[in-house]
Amino acid sequence: MLCSKSTLLLPLLVLASISTATALNCTEGHALLEVKYNMTEDTWNSTYPTADTEKDPFLYLPGSSQFTLQNYHSFADLVDFEQCLPITECSEVVVASLPTNSYQILFDGSSLDSGVEIPFNGKNPVTSTEVGTCTEPTCKDSEALVDLQYWNGDLVFIGSTYRIEDQNGNYIINATSTSFDSLTRNRACVPRDNACYTFLIGNLIQWDATLYVDTPSYNLFYDGKLVSKGDSWLFGSTQFGDSCQPRCNQDTESMVELFLYDDGSSSGANYEYGWDLTLVTDDASVPSSSGVVPIGSSRSPLYHEMICTPKASCSSFVISAPENAPVMVMGMSYALAMDNTTYRMKQWHPINKTLNQTTNMGSCTLRGLCDEHSQDLFELELHTPERNTEDIVNGRSSPVIRTGTDASDGISWVFDYSNVVKRDQLPILTESQYIGEAYELGSSYKTVECVPKGECDLAFNITADLHGTSYTVRKNGIKLDDSRELPDEFFTSRMWIMTPFGQNCFPIERRLSGGAIAGIIIACLVLLSVTIGVIMGCLNRHKERQNKHDEEDPLSESLL
Repeated sequence: MLCSKSTLLLPLLVLASISTATALNCTEGHALLEVKYNMTEDTWNSTYPTADTEKDPFLYLPGSSQFTLQNYHSFADLVDFEQCLPITECSEVVVASLPTNSYQILFDGSSLDSGVEIPFNGKNPVTSTEVGTCTEPTCKDSEALVDLQYWNGDLVFIGSTYRIEDQNGNYIINATSTSFDSLTRNRACVPRDNACYTFLIGNLIQWDATLYVDTPSYNLFYDGKLVSKGDSWLFGSTQFGDSCQPRCNQDTESMVELFLYDDGSSSGANYEYGWDLTLVTDDASVPSSSGVVPIGSSRSPLYHEMICTPKASCSSFVISAPENAPVMVMGMSYALAMDNTTYRMKQWHPINKTLNQTTNMGSCTLRGLCDEHSQDLFELELHTPERNTEDIVNGRSSPVIRTGTDASDGISWVFDYSNVVKRDQLPILTESQYIGEAYELGSSYKTVECVPKGECDLAFNITADLHGTSYTVRKNGIKLDDSRELPDEFFTSRMWIMTPFGQNCFPIERRLSGGAIAGIIIACLVLLSVTIGVIMGCLNRHKERQNKHDEEDPLSESLL
């Protein structure tokens, strides 16, 4: 939910003095903060061609003692700003949605750099500048500075948890965002040599940063270099340092990665999720790993686990919700991947009988995973492009490809009976069971499930506008290629690609395209012409031979 700054902040607004001919005279212990603007009216009109209060620039001074907000709804509002601030305190000056060359920040007469830049609206950043007495760690020669800059944004009800761990799992930085429109900087000096660190971040939902103006975002610097940044995520992890090694043996093992986020710890209740990973072969199912995810006031809402399994194996992962939680579990989100291929990434609301959820991963077979007599093995592999070239908002391409039934918004797929009469209220399989709000770019996804035998009665359908995404559908390990486009049953302007879950399901005249049919007709005409030519040639040669024979046979001539 996006909350307007005019709704949340204006009741708290402390009016600051706008620059006039006479500058403010600050009392002892205070110094003058000045923000001077040099943008022309033409530049303003070209930068903000339409009125949109959610995209308006603003100046913001967070903090309990010097809280100030100055909104700029029009060019006439863009006047120089002045305010006296304590010299002995560290204050933050936030300027949002303005080009960084259109203003200058001065404190106590000295010009300051605009500070940290964070993505804001796809065109101009939000900057955070520290003024006053601000300190940062002074690292030794053998240490490197970790600087994690987190912009809380305007999605005040969606807080993220983020942390940095060392090789032993010890927390170096651990924080959960709680405020809005404020930059949180977590800095620490860490050993530089023979070290590896892991950055983790997660929250309850994923958003498309092009649909909202002021979303959370972060920059992570290590030893002065940017190692990670983002403004749209459900979960994320980054390793950095000079001694990072793969967790699993890349030649013989696959890595399963589990993320889980549950902010129910704010209720003060304690409960836990359970998970089990089982290896599935053609002959048996063998338990491999198991664990619990504790949730409570003393626990981080973000859980992360990495598990090594035999390479090229089939694994079945089961997660179990707490049956007797002291409070109702409002919902959680989790993601499950194997070898950088995502199998599930969504919110889960464990209610009623859905207290368990199973995800199949890896190289599975019909015999090992399914009942060969009543089921077939369904596999979908999907690969998203590195860049979304279709969803452009404010001159910026979307960092994700959204899911949903509207083809103009993103990708949707369904596996179900072709005949509407045979369908239940819910489809057999659909993308919403596996992926929540969006597909991430440059990523691979896979779904492996046992489905009822149905041959041509069953079909896989995906929106025809794939936004640059490629996919493959397999039945019992065999790729299915017999597809065609069909209009939506309810919205004729939307097209779907239908792939029947059988062989030769389309009548021949319907399966061939117009070009193919024309080609066949032309080929037949050519073959007919050649055949007629051969026959006529044979008849002519026979006639010539007959004439020659008559000339050479006097008896035949006398008989005539």
